[in-house]
Amino acid sequence: MLDCYFKKYYQIDCPGCGMQRAFFSLLEGDIKSSLHHNAALLPLILTFSLLLFQLIFKTKKGGLFIVLAFSLTAFTMFTQLLTKWIF
Repeated sequence: MLDCYFKKYYQIDCPGCGMQRAFFSLLEGDIKSSLHHNAALLPLILTFSLLLFQLIFKTKKGGLFIVLAFSLTAFTMFTQLLTKWIF
């Protein structure tokens, strides 16, 4: 696994900490462990999937769905980050 330079130099988690472990847990089929490592991975995959779909099919409201999915990803990321910092 790659080191998180933010955590290495500042000794606190960044919003992406645990994303690699979450990805590998998801590849192994362990969704619970994936959500434990970083819950923002699933909304991030959804966002990239919607972006790819929009680039291929160019739907009228695709941009709106991408913005909503990105907002969900950002909200999940920062909510998890705050709970890590507090607890």
